[in-house]
Amino acid sequence: MLKNSNKCPNEYMVTDNDANHYLCHCTIAALILVGAYGLFVADLISSWILFLIVAITLPRWIISVHELLHIKTDKQINKIIRCLGISPIPLSILTLSYSQIRDIHLAHHRSPATESDPDAYHIRGNFFVVVLNALSAPEQSFVRSLQVNGFNHQLGLDLLIKLLILVILILLNAKKLFVFWLFLRIVYTLGDIVFFRLVHHQQGKYGTFRISIPSILETWGERIFGQTVIQATINHDVHHHNPGIAARHLAMARPYMIISSNN
Repeated sequence: MLKNSNKCPNEYMVTDNDANHYLCHCTIAALILVGAYGLFVADLISSWILFLIVAITLPRWIISVHELLHIKTDKQINKIIRCLGISPIPLSILTLSYSQIRDIHLAHHRSPATESDPDAYHIRGNFFVVVLNALSAPEQSFVRSLQVNGFNHQLGLDLLIKLLILVILILLNAKKLFVFWLFLRIVYTLGDIVFFRLVHHQQGKYGTFRISIPSILETWGERIFGQTVIQATINHDVHHHNPGIAARHLAMARPYMIISSNN
C-alpha cells in the first residue's frame, strides 16, 4: 500500500488557482449540458449527439466537485454547487447537497473500501449488486445519510430547489427530459462503477489501487474527458494517500510515495 513519504514537493499541492480551475470547469460543464438539452428540445441535435455530450461533459462536473470536496467547505463553495452537488441537472429530488456529500467523502477517505466505509455498498460484494447500487447511489446515499445525520433546514431548502427545477423541466417537455435524465443516470452510474468499484477492488482484494492503461488511451482519455478525470482515476491510490496533491500532479508525485510493509 502506498504511503505519503512527507517529501512531496510543495508545487505539487493543490492551490487556489486549482480550486478556481475546478469551479470554472463546473460552470462550463453546466452551461454545456443545459445548452445541449435546449438544442435537443428544439430538435436541433439528435439523442445520440446529446448522449455523447453528456458522456463527455458530466464526468468533468463530477470530478471537479470531487476535487473541490478536498479544498472547500460548504460555506466556501458557491451556492449553486452547494445545492446541486453531484450533477448540475438533478438526478432526482432525493440527492444530497455538497455538505453531506463532503462529509461522506471524507469518511470514505478515512476507511476506504472497508466495511465501515460509507461508500462500501457500491464498492464491496457481488459485482452485479454493486452495479445496481451504483445505479441508485444518489438515492441510497441520501437515505443512508439521513439515517446517520438526520435532516436539516438547508438540505430541505436545496431539495425544494431541485424539485422546482425538475418540475419546470417536466412542464417544458417531459418525454425529452426523461431521455436526458436517462443519459445522465447512465453516465453517472458508469462513472460511479469506475471511481468506486474499479479503483478500490482488484484481483479479489479491497483497497485503493492504481489503474494501469496504455499511454495512448491515457492521452486520448485526457483529450476527451479532461486531464483531471483521467489522472484522478488512474492515480487514485496516490490521491487517497495525499488528497492535497493536485490531480494534474498525481503521476509526478508517485515517486514521493513509499510502499508500506502491509502490502
